[in-house]
Amino acid sequence: MVPITWHRCDAGECGTVSVPVDRAVANGARIDVAVARASRAKSDQRIGSLLVNPGGPGASGLDIVGYIASNLPKSITDRFDVVAWDPRGSGKSAPVNCGNELDGRFAVDTAPDNPSELAALEAAAKQFVDACVQHTGDRLRHISTADTVADLDDLRIALGDDRLTYLGLSYGTYIGGLYATAYPTHVRALVLDGALDPTLSAEDVSVQQAKGFDDSLTEFFRWCRSRTSCAFHRQGDPAQAYDALVRRIDGRPIGSGAARFGPTQLDISVAALLYRGESGYRELAAGLHDLEGGSATALAATSDQYLGRTENGHYNDEWAAFIAISCADGPNLTLAAAEALQRRAAIEAPHFGAGNVGLGYECSFWPYPPARTGPITFSAPTAPPIVVVGTRGDPATPIAWARGLAAQLGSGRLVTVDDTTHTASLNGNSCLDAILVRYLVELRAPESGAACPRG
Repeated sequence: MVPITWHRCDAGECGTVSVPVDRAVANGARIDVAVARASRAKSDQRIGSLLVNPGGPGASGLDIVGYIASNLPKSITDRFDVVAWDPRGSGKSAPVNCGNELDGRFAVDTAPDNPSELAALEAAAKQFVDACVQHTGDRLRHISTADTVADLDDLRIALGDDRLTYLGLSYGTYIGGLYATAYPTHVRALVLDGALDPTLSAEDVSVQQAKGFDDSLTEFFRWCRSRTSCAFHRQGDPAQAYDALVRRIDGRPIGSGAARFGPTQLDISVAALLYRGESGYRELAAGLHDLEGGSATALAATSDQYLGRTENGHYNDEWAAFIAISCADGPNLTLAAAEALQRRAAIEAPHFGAGNVGLGYECSFWPYPPARTGPITFSAPTAPPIVVVGTRGDPATPIAWARGLAAQLGSGRLVTVDDTTHTASLNGNSCLDAILVRYLVELRAPESGAACPRG
C-alpha cells in the first residue's frame, strides 16, 4: 500500500488512497478514496492516527473532521493525528449520483393518509432509484459497508498504523463493528458511540428509531410545558398545539413549488433539531411558533440543511449516498412488507413512525442484491476491549441498541451517558472525556456498565 501524499486543503491536509472497485476482480477498476488530516499529534508524544467517521451513511468525513478534532480532548489530539475519509459513494470518493433536483421526492407525503398519497410516494421513490441507476450504474453494486470496511483497512496501512484506533459515530458504529468482526487482530482501540444493533430486523430498527424520536419529542413537550418562556408554550399544552399544527400542514402546506413546506419537511426539520437534544429545544420552539403564524422560513432552512438542499434548489450528493449505501447494505423489504411496516409504525410511533418508513421506500425498488438479507451479529471476542457509548435519551439510536452491540461483540465495554443528544463523545462531558482519554491513550478500558452524568 502506497503511503498517502498530503497537500494543504480546507480540511487541513488532504490526500487519497487508491482502492479496487470490486475486490473479487484482479487488476480491475479502482477509485480514489478521499482522506483528510485535521490535526497532527505532537511529534514527541505521537501514538498514531485516530480514524473518525461522523455517521450517515453518506456523511462526508472531510467536511466534519475539523469539528471533530476541535471537540476532542487535547490529551487525545496531542497523541493522535485526527484523520477522516469520505466512504466510497460519498463526498469526494466516487460519489453516488442520483440527480440534483430532488424537490419532487420530498414534495410527496412520506406518511401517506390515502391510496393516492401512497402511490405518489412509491412513484417518487422508484423515480429516485431509476435516476441512481442511470447516473451511477453498476458501481452501486460495490458501495456497501463491507466494501468500506476493506477500504478502511487499506487506509490504516497507508497511514502506517499497525492496528486501528477509531471513533465511529452513529452509522460509524456499524463500520466499526463490522471491522472488528472482519479484522479482530487489527484492532487497537475502537469507540462506537450511538450504536446500531445489526441483530434487529429491518422492521424493528425502523420502528424503534421512530419511537426514539417520538420519545424525544415528548421530552421537548415536557421541557416546553414547564417554561412559560418557551416560544411554543401554548398555555402549558404544547403537545396539543403541535398535533393541531401537524394536521394543518398535512391538509394545507405552506407555499408552493420550490418554496413548498409540507408534512415531510415538517417531520424532517423537527427530527433534525431533536438530534441536538435539549440544546435544540429553543430553536425548535421558535420554529414551531413561526410556523403556526404562517412562516416556514426557519424550519425550512433546517430541513434544507439536513437534506443538503442548496440555495439554488439543487441537492448535494449526501442524501443519494445515504439511500444508496443503506439499500446496498440491506436487508431490503418488499413493497408489500414496506407498506405493512408503515402501517405498524404509524401505530407504535404516531408522530414519526410512518414518515420514517416513507423516507426509505427506495430500498423496495433497489435492483441490486444487498450485502445482507436479514439480521447479522457482530462478534469480536478475540479483539481488545471495544468501548460502546450509549446516551440514555438518544432520539436516533436508542440506548438498547448500545447494550445489544456491547453484548454481542464479546469484547464490548458499555458506557452510558445521561443526556438527550444523539451521541455524546464530542459534547465536552468531563466524565466521558476522561474515560476516552484513558482508553484511547493508555489502553485502559472502562468496566462495562460505567455511567456518566449529564454535563
